[in-house]
Amino acid sequence: MSWLRAIDWIWHVRGTLALPARPTSFNALEPVFEERGTTVERGPDTLAFHKDNPDSQDKLASFEHGTLQFVATEKGPALRYDLTSHPLLWCFIAPAPFAALAYAAQPMRTPGYIFAGIFAALYLAGRVIEQRNAHKLFRERLLGTDTAEAVPA
Repeated sequence: MSWLRAIDWIWHVRGTLALPARPTSFNALEPVFEERGTTVERGPDTLAFHKDNPDSQDKLASFEHGTLQFVATEKGPALRYDLTSHPLLWCFIAPAPFAALAYAAQPMRTPGYIFAGIFAALYLAGRVIEQRNAHKLFRERLLGTDTAEAVPA
């Protein structure tokens, strides 16, 4: 495993959504990707997207790139997704300079630690919320229900 692959969980959201039957197309997901600034490439079992400056109303606005793929698993058909979020990366990195400033500059100690804490909290909350939201969005579009079982990536 490369060192980059060992740390890319910081800005990648990956998951697998179990499906009752193997879908034949991404038609149910098309409305999700009909947003301004979104380009999509489709294959028979794979959909890749790229977003340039997405609107805040875009349900996948925090992800710049992503790949969705219909796969066969031991438990049956599934949708496997791999989404890339640079906002998550920046929220992960942001506490370091604030903590360094707080450590180095006595008058900046409290504000520096406060801002470091804010960005750390934003990262942790965003990491959990964005993964749940993406999984829920794909589940609702493909299954039309809230009862799909989440399978760890």
